Amino acid sequence: MTKLIDDPIALTKKLISFRSITPDDGGSLEFISSFVEQLGFQAKVSSTQGVTNLFARWSPKSGFKRTLAFNGHVDVVPPGEESLWDSDPFSGDIRNNRIFGRGSVDMKSSVAAFLIALKEIIEEEELSCSFVLLITSDEEGHAEYGTKELLKWAVKNNEAFDHCLVGEPTSSKLVGDTIKIGRRGSLSGSIVCKGKQGHIAYPDKAVNPVEALIHFLGELKSLKLDEGSDFFEPSSLNISTIDTKNEALNVIPENSYANFNVRFNDQHSCLSLTKKIDSLVTKHNEETNATLEIKYKCSGESFLTEPGQLSDLLTTSIKEIAGVNCKLSTGGGTSDARFVREYCPVVEFGLVGDTMHQINENTKVDDIVLLKDIYKDFLKNYNKKV
Repeated sequence: MTKLIDDPIALTKKLISFRSITPDDGGSLEFISSFVEQLGFQAKVSSTQGVTNLFARWSPKSGFKRTLAFNGHVDVVPPGEESLWDSDPFSGDIRNNRIFGRGSVDMKSSVAAFLIALKEIIEEEELSCSFVLLITSDEEGHAEYGTKELLKWAVKNNEAFDHCLVGEPTSSKLVGDTIKIGRRGSLSGSIVCKGKQGHIAYPDKAVNPVEALIHFLGELKSLKLDEGSDFFEPSSLNISTIDTKNEALNVIPENSYANFNVRFNDQHSCLSLTKKIDSLVTKHNEETNATLEIKYKCSGESFLTEPGQLSDLLTTSIKEIAGVNCKLSTGGGTSDARFVREYCPVVEFGLVGDTMHQINENTKVDDIVLLKDIYKDFLKNYNKKV
């Protein structure tokens, strides 16, 4: 049986020790399952397409009025060249009041902080709410068989929850200075521009897809998407690659290629953006012999949890425990909150993310304790007021 650790630093160190490079959980979810079962949780670890997930629920014996879910992940990005680290990236080495290791920020520390907060609140409080854990090993990877699969399983098994907290590292400079109440959507496009190959000295006998693609990308970049909205910055479209795969300097290639990404706010959807871009493609193809084709991938729609009781409870706890005035944000990349929002209101809050995914990823040990204390106060207030 897993020893019931009662310190968030020790638990963070333990979680870091699992070599859980996405989508491998490294055995960490069986450990967490055993841990929470000792708190009275009913836990289920399952695997789909090589991805391991944990669903667990704790309920008071007298029944409950509502359920708060916590969503997190134990998988981490690869450590890179391990010789560049000052210590083993899976050791959880502590020095100068900081804990080092892959996942120390993103996001094994917040999983540990929440678990210890749960342990303390269950032991100390008279509770009238239930708690659910949705923890995956597929957030840093393709995210196809992680939280999405957990949510499908929950629906199939009539497991409902009213609100959700995601433990992503949202803070900017101080723990608690920023929480996420929404996220921008993400739409990617892969372009193939098809021309006609020929000798570069005889351009009249060829159709140059490189020049045609450059012209189109200029039109794409000049699209005016919006000016932003109440809770979102203006949408942005950026080119990520341009390529011809051409090894001969005296040949006009047959094809050229490019990739782009749109991070968009609540004034758009993946469908509305593809229609807008496709109208440019149609116009281009009517005016030139170098034809364009685009394949799209929608990684997630934009969403917003309107400021209200859930975010108010969290910002109040942050103010009470950390003395920080919290900013409500929708910035940054995507997270698994984009899946949860289909099921219930969701907010995100965790540590300062300044070293995540870097060599020598680390965070202050005091910040992990502070995060645990904020989570605990939030749980206490949620139990009383929601």
